[in-house]
Amino acid sequence: MMAMRYARQIPLVGKEGQQRLRSSLVAIVGLGGIGSPLALYLAGAGVNLRLIDGDMVSLSNLHRQILYSEGDIGLPKALVAEKEIRRRNSEIFVEGLPFKLKKENIGHLLRGVDLVLDATDNFTTRYLINEFCVKNKIPFIYAAIHGFYFAATFIIPGETPCLRCIFPNAKDEGNIPVVGTTPAQVSSIAATEAIKYLSGMEPSLKGVLLVGDLVSMEFNKIEVKRNPNCPVCRSLGSPQS
Repeated sequence: MMAMRYARQIPLVGKEGQQRLRSSLVAIVGLGGIGSPLALYLAGAGVNLRLIDGDMVSLSNLHRQILYSEGDIGLPKALVAEKEIRRRNSEIFVEGLPFKLKKENIGHLLRGVDLVLDATDNFTTRYLINEFCVKNKIPFIYAAIHGFYFAATFIIPGETPCLRCIFPNAKDEGNIPVVGTTPAQVSSIAATEAIKYLSGMEPSLKGVLLVGDLVSMEFNKIEVKRNPNCPVCRSLGSPQS
């Protein structure tokens, strides 16, 4: 069954890589415009998923949050997403946890995962994920959007800059304008980086912030460095130590 389902993928990641994907557990925090396609792509690739979101589906979500339909309005996103992912791939483990990620529950919600994908829409939660992942040395992928613009990077604690190194004091803006294709673009990139990493390949966005402008169709890779005085990751020492 596995060979048939992933027949077009295995030539790229290898049989061992596919086994690694199948044995991996990834947490996706946020099941909105970015998290929805992320869940679909990773489930399609054969990755086990923990889906975390405390919100309910609303009508204004539907133009970009492709896991949901009109009949799901008012239902918990995490539970709808779990049901939909199970329908798409019955061979993987998937659990939907309908909770908002907080300091009090992050240790429980992110326990035992191999990779965290940040698909949230605010820096309060992003910084919380960053601190937890740095402390527990869990790699994670940051992905964000604003209108026609997106950004993404792959963070490996102790090796790359953490999120605080890149964005020392970012502030939340409230509701973010977005066209549905922007989160689709960055989620595809984040999912690709996750598949590469989990299957044993080298991710391309380590130490790099990829920024995209879908109006001009310009994409820039910005090299980012660790801040030796970062209050979050300085205790891990320098990358060379």
